[in-house]
Amino acid sequence: MLEGIRRYQYSWQVQVPFAVLAVLMAFWGFGAGMFGAIHPVATVNGQKILGDQVDREANQLRATVQQIYGANAQEVLKSINLRQEAVERLIEEQLIGDEARHLGISISDIALQDKISKETAFQRDGQFDFETYQDVLRANDLQPAEYENEERDRMIADTLRNMIDTGVQVSDDEARHAYNLANEKIGLRYVEFAYTDFAAKISPSEAQIADYYKKNAEQFRQPERIKLAYVHYDPLALAANYTPPDKEVEAFYKRNASTRYTHPEEVHARHILISVPAGASDKEKAAAKAKAEDVLKQAQAKGADFVKLAAKYSDDTSNKLEGGDLGTFERGQMVKPFEDAVFAMKPGQITMVETHFGFHIVKLEQYSPAHIDTLAEAKPKIIAELRTQAGAKLGRTAAQEDLASALGGAKLEDLAKKRGITAAETPLFAQGEPAGGLETDRELMQAAFKLDAGQVVLVPEKGAPYLIKLLVMQPSRIPPLKEIEAQVRDAVIRTTAQAQASAQAQKILATIKTPADFDQAAAANKLAIKNVEPFPRVDRRVPDIGEFPEVTDAAAAVPVIPGVIDRVMENGGNSYLFEVISRAEPSDADWKTAQKAFLEEYVQQRRAQAWTQFLDSLKDQAKIQIDSDQLAAGSST
Repeated sequence: MLEGIRRYQYSWQVQVPFAVLAVLMAFWGFGAGMFGAIHPVATVNGQKILGDQVDREANQLRATVQQIYGANAQEVLKSINLRQEAVERLIEEQLIGDEARHLGISISDIALQDKISKETAFQRDGQFDFETYQDVLRANDLQPAEYENEERDRMIADTLRNMIDTGVQVSDDEARHAYNLANEKIGLRYVEFAYTDFAAKISPSEAQIADYYKKNAEQFRQPERIKLAYVHYDPLALAANYTPPDKEVEAFYKRNASTRYTHPEEVHARHILISVPAGASDKEKAAAKAKAEDVLKQAQAKGADFVKLAAKYSDDTSNKLEGGDLGTFERGQMVKPFEDAVFAMKPGQITMVETHFGFHIVKLEQYSPAHIDTLAEAKPKIIAELRTQAGAKLGRTAAQEDLASALGGAKLEDLAKKRGITAAETPLFAQGEPAGGLETDRELMQAAFKLDAGQVVLVPEKGAPYLIKLLVMQPSRIPPLKEIEAQVRDAVIRTTAQAQASAQAQKILATIKTPADFDQAAAANKLAIKNVEPFPRVDRRVPDIGEFPEVTDAAAAVPVIPGVIDRVMENGGNSYLFEVISRAEPSDADWKTAQKAFLEEYVQQRRAQAWTQFLDSLKDQAKIQIDSDQLAAGSST
């Protein structure tokens, strides 16, 4: 997922100003900066990348993901090693800066000043305001010189990126060939040999089970498992009784009134997307519109459930199961036709909007006019944040003190009790298994599996540290047969059933010499033939089966249509025989309709590829060293 962000990060169109991204974490894991100053996380041609730089880049990356994915950001973040991504970005920034200097690229002070003055985050009433500029940077823990240097680096990167883009040229023939590949459709027929159809008749003997276990013992190896005791220094728990003085609350409000507490006009909407693929024919567009109009009619009917309709009809897989919920957004975050329509609607209204994605059935849930929170309105949130900051500070101090005590033999439960919090224990778990809720913290998991029995360490986790102790370490092992006999028996049955399914498919394939034989063989063996309507080969998925690139690749190589794929295809333990009944490239009329939009998109793809190749070439020529152990230190997901 982050590959896209990384590829485009140097383009200002996707670089979000620090103020707009989100306020950086109010507190970071302590100690990382000091440690990183001595031991760099990475070096690029001898130039150091320090731990505090990595922490900060990781926080910026987290904010970017949160802005792009909104309510779904937390799920996305679970799959990302933010520190590793941050190091990659910092390495690329260093290499880009070095190459730009080598090429003599520079940005004048006047150009930098002009760029900053045009940023809306720094404006008041449409004009650059120095006080606002200072407030925004202060809220994001930035010094003007620091921000301006980073902004200059981004402008240099933009210049270099534009030079690479200019060198990308695409001919009409190349674009047409790419369009044909992307839009070629294949139609299939197939028979399936499900291994489950063979499994019921298989009853392995004890000797067969023992023999299989002996030959495949490694297949049943269980991973290393551990059990932890831990204390979590939760800021809100530690500062539950702290109330910041009114003077401090007022000062915080004044510093942030123009940023955090100034809200633009916003809407909360849902949509059902009936998509129209790039290059769709007039007939396909008309069909999509007719379908959208039918869904609109259903949605506008009395008593209609928009959430259920979205789950049933929407092509937007990112939110269809949430009832098409787009969350709350302001102007400038959606494509213009969609935005114009939504901001003109009234709450509860449902209408249809056409964009380049297709047809949207839109429901406006809520409208919020632009406004500024009063001190009274903002006060609860300010108190909560100041309380969290105070708790984080208490936590950092307490965790350091308790680590020293624990290393001296003190019990974690006694240390926690002294702080008014509780110690807890995890179940026995392996990597990727439930660990009492701790499994979502990648940094903590990495640290835990490096411990020796009885060892105690402190793991900074977004400013709320954990003191962890390894109670039990169960090494990886292969259980004795008597302990897992049922599991081995199931494996014998499945393996045998899969082999029988494949053998039956091979036997029948040997009788098929022509497409006509396909039907005769299926009838003779009482096999149901399943038809697959033409679908884009580039999808690499066979409808109703799933990911199956071997089939879509093989279908392209069948010399004569209709024709039979000359080998048994296997997927998920099942075996298949396929007949390719159609293979059609888009027509000249389709290409003429789609040419302009496709060419623009294809050029952007080629430019992105060229940029990635350019970065890869810089990396190949550079001397890069990364301390992988430190990728688990400091901030993480």
